[in-house]
Amino acid sequence: MNATDDARRGNDFAPLAGWAFVLLMVTLTGPIAPMGIATALCGVLTVAMLVQRREPWLRTPVDAAGMAWLAAMILAAVFAQDRAASLPRITKGFFPLMIGMAALQVRTRRDAEHAIGVYLAASALVAVYGVCAWVAHGMLYANRARGLSGHYMTFGGQLLLELLFAAGIAVADKRPRWRWGATLTAVLTAAALAVTFTRSAWIGLFVGLAVIAALVQPLMLGWLALLAGGAFAFAPHDWRARLMSIFDPMHPWNRQRVYMWDAGLRMFRDHPLTGVGLQDLHALYDRYRDPASTERAGHLHDVFIQIAATMGIVGLAAFGWLYTSFLRVAGSGLRAQLKRGGLGAGVKLGVLAALSGFIVAGLFEWNFGDEELLYTLYVFVGLAFAARAWDGGEA
Repeated sequence: MNATDDARRGNDFAPLAGWAFVLLMVTLTGPIAPMGIATALCGVLTVAMLVQRREPWLRTPVDAAGMAWLAAMILAAVFAQDRAASLPRITKGFFPLMIGMAALQVRTRRDAEHAIGVYLAASALVAVYGVCAWVAHGMLYANRARGLSGHYMTFGGQLLLELLFAAGIAVADKRPRWRWGATLTAVLTAAALAVTFTRSAWIGLFVGLAVIAALVQPLMLGWLALLAGGAFAFAPHDWRARLMSIFDPMHPWNRQRVYMWDAGLRMFRDHPLTGVGLQDLHALYDRYRDPASTERAGHLHDVFIQIAATMGIVGLAAFGWLYTSFLRVAGSGLRAQLKRGGLGAGVKLGVLAALSGFIVAGLFEWNFGDEELLYTLYVFVGLAFAARAWDGGEA
């Protein structure tokens, strides 16, 4: 029995897996529980599809780095200060499997358009909801927009990824409905990102847009710089205060981050090889923190310091390999695709910008530990890997 026979009998798992992936794309804009359910459903159906068709799992350029990342997490957990609390967190090491799963579900441009269109629409709707909820709560900094995720920093991270992804498509895909649809999503997510008041995401957005400008039209960098300068000069009071605080070393929250980073570096010095472990750091932070610190931290608000402290040199090396492989997937062949234009070029450009903005934002927050963001990140890399094959059929 082949796939055609299965389809005629209504037994082909491929359509079910495809719909499960579309469901996953919708859930990427919300809280963690639906993401996990949709991912498990799509994963099971994708495996069933491959078994039915006697096809192997899709190999990607991230596979080796993903295995190294998993191995580093296992080592960190085995030698952790609190092994029992660390071992359950190894499950995040299996997230790279989502790259192959996503790429399998968008092997054709038609499938990709369906999934990406739904994702852009869901992103726009959740952004509108976030802004409306903020307005309903008095339009105050104290009531920062939280979206469906329930936390303003997580929502800010989701919006950062959504906005840059949409911006890449808006720039590279010349078809009006895609260009204007992606532009609308970018505008709405930008408005929502503004009312999260999340400084790290704002910085990441600037870097991601700079990546897009540099690759598409370097002269746009000047306009981007003027836009940033205008924001500092003319932003309303709460936004201007947040922007100016980025450069204020004596700002209370900036001081607390410095204390966290100092504590993390001392953890690393004491446990340089595999770190202190993957467990929550509240108890350890109390032992290492500066006496002037007033915030009890469960993580260290910096991706590299967090990994150094919790996973040591082994973890840093594995993470460097993993994230470099992400960037290579998104950037490989991008300039040639941009000359042709189309959805594939837009996706790769948007993913490269999102990856760049995300890691820069990660200099000020532990966003690589936020599962709501990791689901999106790995799916994006899968889309970028599959996008290399779409442009041949671009209309």
